[in-house]
Amino acid sequence: MRPRNRLLAWGSAAIFIGAAVLVLRAPQPPPGPGPAPIPPPERVSRFAADDVVLPDPGAPPDTPRDLKVRPSPGRLVVSWAGAARATGYQVRWSGAGHPGGIRLVATRDTQLDGLSDGQEYRIEVRAVDGFGQLSAPEVAKGNPGPGDTSWRGGLSGLLDDFPDDSTLRADTVGSLWHLSGYRGCVDLGARATGEVGLPIDLGCGADEAVLRARRPIVLDESTRDGVLGRVAVLADAAGPGGRLKVDLVPGPADRVGSLDGTGTLPPGTVRAVVDDSGASVGERGAFVATPGPRGAGALHLFEVRVTRTEVTLSQDGRVVASSPVVPSWRTAWVLVGVRGPEGRRARVHIASAGFTGAATPIPQVVETPVNLATRQVLDPSTSAPSAGILRRPLVNALSARMVVTLVVSAGMDVSRVQIQLGTALLPAPPVVPTPPTAPGSVLTVAAEIPQALLGGNGSDSLSPLVVRAPGAGPGALVQESYLELVPGPVATVRTTTQPARTDRQRPTVDALPAARLVLGDSAGRPLPSPVVPAQGRLVLTVALSGAAAQWDTGGLEGVQGFQLWVDGRMTASLPTATNTGAPGGQYAIPVGLTGRAVGEHTVEVRVIGTSGARGSVLSQFTVA
Repeated sequence: MRPRNRLLAWGSAAIFIGAAVLVLRAPQPPPGPGPAPIPPPERVSRFAADDVVLPDPGAPPDTPRDLKVRPSPGRLVVSWAGAARATGYQVRWSGAGHPGGIRLVATRDTQLDGLSDGQEYRIEVRAVDGFGQLSAPEVAKGNPGPGDTSWRGGLSGLLDDFPDDSTLRADTVGSLWHLSGYRGCVDLGARATGEVGLPIDLGCGADEAVLRARRPIVLDESTRDGVLGRVAVLADAAGPGGRLKVDLVPGPADRVGSLDGTGTLPPGTVRAVVDDSGASVGERGAFVATPGPRGAGALHLFEVRVTRTEVTLSQDGRVVASSPVVPSWRTAWVLVGVRGPEGRRARVHIASAGFTGAATPIPQVVETPVNLATRQVLDPSTSAPSAGILRRPLVNALSARMVVTLVVSAGMDVSRVQIQLGTALLPAPPVVPTPPTAPGSVLTVAAEIPQALLGGNGSDSLSPLVVRAPGAGPGALVQESYLELVPGPVATVRTTTQPARTDRQRPTVDALPAARLVLGDSAGRPLPSPVVPAQGRLVLTVALSGAAAQWDTGGLEGVQGFQLWVDGRMTASLPTATNTGAPGGQYAIPVGLTGRAVGEHTVEVRVIGTSGARGSVLSQFTVA
């Protein structure tokens, strides 16, 4: 029997467990003069019960290779090739007169912000394994500055750097772009020190923000190099668990396709996607090359090129996907969609976006959000709730139209959508020439408001306000609705459907890697069900992953160790910080079942960070 006095000392800590999250309250020192001292973080010691086998550290990881430094104003993007036996990397940087820093990451690139242009910085990158062992460093030097700006050349149709002016940002986005997103889940973020571009907060962990340029891209047939058009987006949205999507749509749709992939795109749409699965262009696209690393918070340049023979998608100047299908249209609207990791709040940045072609006029419109009486698209024979809108926004408008984005249901006639505004039934045709009809597809329609409903005469309100379409079923739901007004000479209050700019700042505390617990048989294979026999052993695999946790700050708090508790008693304790905290890892721990009582048992993994932060994950198995 191993001695039990080497367990983690809990003192008189009180434990609270809820929703698989562990929070501990440390013992309070006796009152005295001055501030209370901060107790050192408790440390994990190696321990295993008699029926448990713990893994041991192996050889340290290899040294990272091919270290590259890409300069931009005030920042450096550092990337490298992966190292054998590494679960993450430690990055150190320093410069003359600069305090430098240290960061633990799970990805193969990171962005160093807040640097001085022209100052040389020394950068060291070491591989880290699941036990916190470090490799020898790979060293490079870099100087922040303009870097390669050649990609900006030729973006004559539109080029927006989203200037850092908080008082104008929402208005600027509103004049050049329409930002679509579920209100309360998608917000324009207040830019924190060191951030660049337009911060977009995705607060619900599942929604997508879509920017539509109000000015279309026009292909140029006269180019000598064969490139008819090019779209460039500088963004960090394609980081771990995230996605960047660029759509070229033959009509001013606010959204196309669907989040779950069940819907179809309008014919002629060109879609380019970069995410964890790789990169793609269109349904008949071809894989060209694996995209390079994309850490959370690191800006990368993505370009979509339409040529006479193909459409290509590139990352940082390297083509990663292509399609031989060339669109027949010569004018399209650019949609830029961004998502963060599923189930996690995230902040993404679009630093610049633009495209080639003629600089067509930008519509001088004002958006006013409107709430429909019901989100359900109604059949023409269905009675409508008696709720509408005030007519005030229409009083000083020279012209107006209502724009609605909805989901198509089975049997719905998308060519005969109407918007009922009071007693008026307004035709609302799709904004794309050939709309999608498959259930689950997203469709944008628009209805012109008749002049009789504008001006000072008429009732103060219009009721009801609903969307109707023959054959509309339960799945036909409105996603977004707003008035697009051309204001008259009389001043009006500028309102916008753009999500509100929030004051939430970017988090400054590094997060722990996420923990996952997998129950396996004696060979470690995942169990089809959590029912096990009363003999043999159960292999509990603890997986620590830090990639998604980096979205908060760009770095991680290393794991100093974790504990395995079965039925409220600690069964094992494994330190993982030989030289530094682990950025992730996978640990298979066999646990004997002989003597376990028949019935349900609870397993808990408690993860402890190097600074004392804690997390917890729970699971259950049944001994039959």
